[in-house]
Amino acid sequence: MEADLMLWIHGLSRPALDAVTRVSWALGVLRFCAPALLLVIGWHLARRERREALAWLVVGVGAAVLPELVKAAVARPRPTLWPWLIPTTGYSFPSGHATAGAALYPLLGWLALRSRGRGAMGLGLGIAIGVFVGVGRLYAGVHWPSDVLAGWALGMALSLGAVRWLSARGVPPLHVDRDRADAPSTRGRSISNASRPARASASTRS
Repeated sequence: MEADLMLWIHGLSRPALDAVTRVSWALGVLRFCAPALLLVIGWHLARRERREALAWLVVGVGAAVLPELVKAAVARPRPTLWPWLIPTTGYSFPSGHATAGAALYPLLGWLALRSRGRGAMGLGLGIAIGVFVGVGRLYAGVHWPSDVLAGWALGMALSLGAVRWLSARGVPPLHVDRDRADAPSTRGRSISNASRPARASASTRS
């Protein structure tokens, strides 16, 4: 069944889709993801967002290391149904590209849009990119569908785990904190100002 699906996908091959698949490959390759991840971690540290930086570190290391551990344990050969579009090495299960795509881009989308109240939209956009990366591995002929599904599951577990952990701290965006911080003092000043005439009239009567 997996072979039939792979052959159907291969039947759709076109030069334009070949070029698009190379883009999907680049989005999940280590030599692109690792420097990008370090830049994002550095950006969060510069903003003193240590929890976000730690989340990226854990997700990035997990997305790089866990698939390799599973590959070594399972030792599943890659499909050889047609010459690969993009040469690769190593075992097949799970797909490291699918893992990276599902781990990194949903987290990136959620962090980018959460301050605008659109974290769910960002998460969805990131998931779409992860799907794009995984499907590209099928088109290239270097993974079985179950390899990609396992990579997506592993990557989403990392990404959603980070989102849940960052959301659990219960700290609203900075501008909301300031509004809440100012509100009590404003009410306090209003009450104080309102009480001054009453105290003044009481002292006059006395």
